[in-house]
Amino acid sequence: MMRVLAAGCWLWAAAVMAQPGDGRPSRPTPERQAALKARLEALEALPPEERARARRNLERWRALPPEEKAALRETLQAWKALPPEERRLLRQKLRGGDRDEVRQRLRAYLEAHPERRAQVKENLRRWRELSPEQRRLLRERLRARRMAERAADGGGGP
Repeated sequence: MMRVLAAGCWLWAAAVMAQPGDGRPSRPTPERQAALKARLEALEALPPEERARARRNLERWRALPPEEKAALRETLQAWKALPPEERRLLRQKLRGGDRDEVRQRLRAYLEAHPERRAQVKENLRRWRELSPEQRRLLRERLRARRMAERAADGGGGP
């Protein structure tokens, strides 16, 4: 699974980074050509079903509107900016029970009305601009509000 994800990411990154913002192909530097060649060889070394999945992912990428591509590039840069330990912990979480919840949320997001998706994107942008301390305080307020709501409903508990 991780090999498929990695291959898809590399293939996607190669396609994305090989084109300037106006969509016209650019001539990669020799270093870039060598990196792209290595990624292509890694893709070709994958079993056929994993290679097919990587190609489908590339097709899905090409079908995305420019603003969605920009948002995904931003997310990728944020992921790369995370410390290695934090990335490792996030990968572990996704391997556990959180994976189904993440998939459900993603599905709900993708099926949501465009206005709702725009609202979610704006909220995420604002969240990213907060300092760690501001985020911590907001989480505490949200927990307190949820506990109060549960207590009012007679549910109690955390």
